[in-house]
Amino acid sequence: MDKLASEGVILDNYYVQPICCPSRGALLSGMYPIHTGLQNGVIGPTEPYGLPLNITILPQKLKEAGYSTHMIGKWHLGFCSWSYTPLYRGFDSFYGIYLGAGDHYTHELGGILDLHDDGTPVEDKNGVYSTYLYAEQAQSVILSHNASTPLFLYLPFQSVHSPLQVPTEYTEKYENITDDDRRIYAGLVENVDEAIGNITEAMKTAGLWDNTLLIVTTDNGGAPDDGGYNWPLRGEKGSLWEGGVRGVAFVHGNMLQRTGVT
Repeated sequence: MDKLASEGVILDNYYVQPICCPSRGALLSGMYPIHTGLQNGVIGPTEPYGLPLNITILPQKLKEAGYSTHMIGKWHLGFCSWSYTPLYRGFDSFYGIYLGAGDHYTHELGGILDLHDDGTPVEDKNGVYSTYLYAEQAQSVILSHNASTPLFLYLPFQSVHSPLQVPTEYTEKYENITDDDRRIYAGLVENVDEAIGNITEAMKTAGLWDNTLLIVTTDNGGAPDDGGYNWPLRGEKGSLWEGGVRGVAFVHGNMLQRTGVT
């Protein structure tokens, strides 16, 4: 990510919402959460609402413009009926989770499986780490894509998010970090960083990279109880202080007129 950011435009005065559902809703709708009913918190497993159906969202607009649209990863914008789920909101395919968290290996939350391939539960990936699954799926979508059609790929990773779980190979090099949560968090970041690298390589292999605009963004500030760290900003995830709403983001692409800038 550092290499891509340094070659693109780093957004260092960039603001999001203090928690994930409002940020995701704002990104896809172009509307502040106060206008979508998502301002109060995250959508729980049994709550019967989501991003309002009367709002035309980004993938629907891109489909109108001729794009092939695919989503992989964390949705968390409604699942009380099929109409709120990604395949009914403009995406041609969906592989990921409807809820906001869950075990990275079992893909369960509260004992309920939450991993889906389009509309079908995925029951044969118990023990396979979530970031591996999402990166592999993204590579598959990219490598099978017909380059004559523009591609929109929305890939909100589940990481770096609690529960703090990552293969041990990603934490071994951080033995100098004595805090257990912070050490695992560092491994989570490296794991996602590697996945982004693998996905960009797939874009190059598919001949898509030179005409790709890549946007990387966080959805909220860090949670210190789960290894996050926002210094020197005050506050944390869930707060309206800058530690909760000032985000990390960059943009990369050959079509940018100025690159290597902040």
